[in-house]
Amino acid sequence: MKVERLSPPPTQQIKFAWSHHQTAPPQAGCYVLATYDNEVLYVGLATKSIQSRMRSHLDTPSKRIGDSLGVPFWFYYIERSAVEVGSIERGWMNQSILDDGKMPPLNKVYSPI
Repeated sequence: MKVERLSPPPTQQIKFAWSHHQTAPPQAGCYVLATYDNEVLYVGLATKSIQSRMRSHLDTPSKRIGDSLGVPFWFYYIERSAVEVGSIERGWMNQSILDDGKMPPLNKVYSPI
């Protein structure tokens, strides 16, 4: 699934690299790890800090390596309240399941609540 299919769409994009992690906001929101060609590899939520979640993914080898679709290159995000992020993340997961028949490849858990 391409990032462009997500609703609501992420509003910001930065490179998924240590040199860019401090530009991610310290606010709550949802985010996407995507390939250079904008294929969604992972969707997630941050109830406190998007920047902190980006940093933790940069520390996770499986998130840096990627999968057969490619390597994470972009970090897209949308700032939202902690109350809203769960429903946005589930919507993005559901969109991936509808489009591809499965969750994004680097997501291991689907939380329906």
